[in-house]
Amino acid sequence: MENSALREGERLAKESAIHLLLLGGAKIFTGFITGMTVVLADGINTMASVLSIFASYIGLKFSRKSADKNFEYGYHRVETFSAFLVSLGIVVLGYIMITKSLGIIMETEEGAFRPFAITITVITMIHSYKLSKKLKKMGEKINSLSLLANAKNKRMAFFAGCGVLISIIANYKGVPYVEGTISMIISLIVLKEGLFSTKESLFFLLDYWNDPVLSRKIRKALGHEKDIVLKVNKVRLRRAGAFIFGEAFIDINQFAGIRNLKEELDILEEKICEMSPYIKDFVIFTHVSRAEKVKVGIPIKNKKDLNSEIASSLKETVAYLFVTLHDKKIGKPNIKTISESQKSPVGLAEFLKKEKMNILVDNKLGSMVYFNLKETHHVVIYPNFSDIKTAKQILELMLIDT
Repeated sequence: MENSALREGERLAKESAIHLLLLGGAKIFTGFITGMTVVLADGINTMASVLSIFASYIGLKFSRKSADKNFEYGYHRVETFSAFLVSLGIVVLGYIMITKSLGIIMETEEGAFRPFAITITVITMIHSYKLSKKLKKMGEKINSLSLLANAKNKRMAFFAGCGVLISIIANYKGVPYVEGTISMIISLIVLKEGLFSTKESLFFLLDYWNDPVLSRKIRKALGHEKDIVLKVNKVRLRRAGAFIFGEAFIDINQFAGIRNLKEELDILEEKICEMSPYIKDFVIFTHVSRAEKVKVGIPIKNKKDLNSEIASSLKETVAYLFVTLHDKKIGKPNIKTISESQKSPVGLAEFLKKEKMNILVDNKLGSMVYFNLKETHHVVIYPNFSDIKTAKQILELMLIDT
């Protein structure tokens, strides 16, 4: 994600804080002149939102800072901490509103300037609805926890405004209990949202985060590279502010060349980072485990099982003997005849790839077949020694060598 996107979110937070400051002041003024507690409480709610959005602004501003010697992993968690403060503010606000609601639930005080109060409430409701949409859209765009928390807050503010409106009308008609009851319902909803957001942001601060869909996609991408990845042991993801950091621990093919392995792992890391615009960094840790089983392919010029003579060229090769070495023992051989048409570069490569060998004894393979097997499929090309005559002899040598 580019810094420009974070700047966009930062700018929205700043503009929203200014607008809410003006609206909150207007509601508090209205609450005082009308004498209606529910309007005053709504104004306090809006002023608390100003602090929440300002916290988001500070968090996003710090998130853009580059890593330095004091914060080597960057300042991304400042945004998460801001989300935590925002959520705590919502909880405190909910508690204050509950206590005030309890005080007025049994009393109904006649308000003044109620048309003015209705006008201000409708204006703030419209503003809260529009702002909630903007904050949600921007929060999802830049993966900002604090903006998403504020979007929830403003959505609650819209419903709170509906309650305030009903309370003013009920006050105008002299209906008892409505103002206190609606204030209590709004307060409980605000408190619930605040507790949920606090828990979520606190868990993120403590590195508890889980995205099973993204984890499955990463595991699938790693497991797809069967030529180099033998096993995916663990995939770990953590969130810092708007960004995701991850790592994978895999067992790799011991026969893969270092140069090819590095290139393929770099490609894999790039592919994983492209899965989400919020992945800031992803590291693959490799472990080369000794293979329990090794499959060997040997070109032979006669079919005498393990005593078959090794063919020194493709021309004199009549078949290939395939055998598995396991626990320092030679397994049961499997001999497959090769036709003349299969000795072409393409035909031979296809014939040998189907066997999924780890080691192939050389019989003057052409450059095309050699490259295809060694560089692309990580098959080790074993030399054909002049003093080794039979398949059994070269297999016994491999038991020592591997």
